[in-house]
Amino acid sequence: MSSDPMDEIEGYLSEMGVKYQRGEGYFASLWKIGEGSYMVAVLVGEDWVTITANIVDRERLRDDTEFYKALLNVHYALAEVRYHLDDEGNLGASTTIPISGLNKESFSSRFDSVLFAIDYFLNSIAPRFGIEVV
Repeated sequence: MSSDPMDEIEGYLSEMGVKYQRGEGYFASLWKIGEGSYMVAVLVGEDWVTITANIVDRERLRDDTEFYKALLNVHYALAEVRYHLDDEGNLGASTTIPISGLNKESFSSRFDSVLFAIDYFLNSIAPRFGIEVV
């Protein structure tokens, strides 16, 4: 393991063939999924790496129990998929990795899980609840 998590993650992203921009404590990578473009951010903290992406803005979400129940059920059915709401109520997908457990396999798996969560929402959840995402 590299002594600098930023350098280590940069190596993983390069090996994975991911196009990215590096900033102070983060990486940003733009992905075309379905009809939309989604920015995936890798935030590198002192103890944790967070991989996150915004999927849909609050004003497009349904405000009913069945919708949020469906999101929570995905957490149970699909082990690495995690949806979240930010402080403004926008829906995103995210995952975390402790710096102490950071390795190529865990990083790649978790990074891919955020991409999968976006795709799953677009193809399985949004249509079911009539949510327009583009």
